Amino acid sequence: MKDAERRRALLGIMPPDELGAQRRAWSLARAAFAEREPTPWPRRHTRGLVVAAAAIGVVAAILSPPGRAVIDEVRDAVGTERVVGVPKARPALFSLPAKGRVLVTAPTGPWVVSADGAKRRLGDYEEASWSPGGRHVVVSRRSQLVAVTPKGDSRWSLARPRVHAARWSPSGFRIAYLSGANLRVVAGDGTGDRRLDAAADVAPAWRPVEDHLLAYVRRGGLRVVDADTTRGVWTADADAAPLQLGWSSDGQRLVLVTEVDRGRFALSTFDDTGRRRQFLVFPGRFVDAAFAPDDHRLALIRSQAGRSELLVVDADGLRRQEPVFEGAGRFSDVAWDPGGSWLLLGWESADQWLFMRSTDVSKIKAVSSLRKQFDPGGTGAGAFPRIEGWCCPE
Repeated sequence: MKDAERRRALLGIMPPDELGAQRRAWSLARAAFAEREPTPWPRRHTRGLVVAAAAIGVVAAILSPPGRAVIDEVRDAVGTERVVGVPKARPALFSLPAKGRVLVTAPTGPWVVSADGAKRRLGDYEEASWSPGGRHVVVSRRSQLVAVTPKGDSRWSLARPRVHAARWSPSGFRIAYLSGANLRVVAGDGTGDRRLDAAADVAPAWRPVEDHLLAYVRRGGLRVVDADTTRGVWTADADAAPLQLGWSSDGQRLVLVTEVDRGRFALSTFDDTGRRRQFLVFPGRFVDAAFAPDDHRLALIRSQAGRSELLVVDADGLRRQEPVFEGAGRFSDVAWDPGGSWLLLGWESADQWLFMRSTDVSKIKAVSSLRKQFDPGGTGAGAFPRIEGWCCPE
């Protein structure tokens, strides 16, 4: 093959994830445009702007993969390449864009954020999880499991070593939690606490449509059991290190996230009979995932090379992916509103929350100074608040 032919052949090879890069570039450009400060533009500048934009587009296409080059050029032009966060974010959380309440854990303890922006601290605890309907919250610290109301009133408490990852069953009649390397189940009124099995350090997941079926990971396998009888319903191999486990709202899909190596992770989708329907390896480091409340969409955060990305994946076809938002630094967690119309994204590196109208990033409501807001009277120098869930209205 001649040199000219070889060059043409190499130029014809599509760069990795070219289409994805284009979609992400457009999403970021659209979000930046929506946040701009409108100013009048004299007509005499129009021709020069069009020519300059065309030149930038040609140079970007020649020098680097589509999308990424355009983003770099835009950042260079406005001088924000190293800026983290959405500009002109609100200085405080005045209200939620949709109904419901957000449960948050901060270094100062768990908090409930109401739709009108009011915040209530629940006490000196480390973790928290909603009960069905949001009538109660199960909270924990290192040696204690406690059920409290959204106002912080204690209903009952239980002393156990190394308590964490507590989850309510769909009816609220049971709570599964980890005590060290043991999976335990207690009744919703605090009675009948018992050990169920050994388990990996991943929060267990109750099947939404059947109150007594519980999924968890133990050494070498994924298990779904009847928590009342301890009878095994089905098992699946899970040799890789587990990272997260969760059911779709209809109980038809169970997604297990596992670590492949330091730079990759995998999603496995199982149906309600235990058959593995999907498996896909993703580049990057897994951060968080959350099922939509009304279908099989999965909001997924991954990080790679100093950047983070939020995308929505179809659990029925993992290759069907929609990039939503990308930014510098670290995203921490994601949650859907109860109606499935809004996504709440934690941007730890920017100290911001981003409320996005589903996957339409042109509708972004940004709130800043989250560390300070959940540390009243303090310096806000602690860890970034973690989103534990966006639950039902009061």
